[in-house]
Amino acid sequence: MKIAVIGGTGDMGYGLALRFAKAGNEIIIGSRQREKALAAVAQAQTVVPGGVFAGEDNMTAAHQAELTVISVPSAGHRATLESLREVLKDKLVLDITIPMAFNPLRYAPPAEGSNALETAAVLGENCRVASGFHTVSAVLLSELGNDLHADTLIVANNAELKAQVIDLARSIGLNAYDAGSLALSSTVESLTPMLIGMNKRYGSKHIGIKLTDF
Repeated sequence: MKIAVIGGTGDMGYGLALRFAKAGNEIIIGSRQREKALAAVAQAQTVVPGGVFAGEDNMTAAHQAELTVISVPSAGHRATLESLREVLKDKLVLDITIPMAFNPLRYAPPAEGSNALETAAVLGENCRVASGFHTVSAVLLSELGNDLHADTLIVANNAELKAQVIDLARSIGLNAYDAGSLALSSTVESLTPMLIGMNKRYGSKHIGIKLTDF
């Protein structure tokens, strides 16, 4: 699959780009500045020899991709979506962003109720949106020598897209679960501030979640 990672120079986006490339996908790292994307590509090629990477500005990356991953800071989330609306309005989108506030660390969603719901609202009804990967450590994603013994929850309204994202997550070693519709995206997104706080309190970088079925 050809996957664009918008915000692919950030920790989470870059880590996913590495894992997705290692699993055999073609990756387009997107950035507002193409030069930054190309620098990330040069680094990624040393980490995943033989991986297929390209670096482009965000608009070009989204235009070329089959699936576009949104991985940008929450402060620029809406503006990024609005700038890409025309190219993404009929495409597949995976939003992994988290709306957070600090001091104290907490979940701070937009008016729509979650970042994923904001994505759906901005891009329109023809855009198919999924949300997930919020319980996976960005640090662990970049440590390719370590397996991802973690679970992730995927939500989407479109069943076909949800299945694709679940398969994609499983291809990089995650246990991925169908957690319902996009209406539940706030529940999934809100786990991240809690996990970040726990990592700080316990001096870890890898705390995630595991689901059990007794």
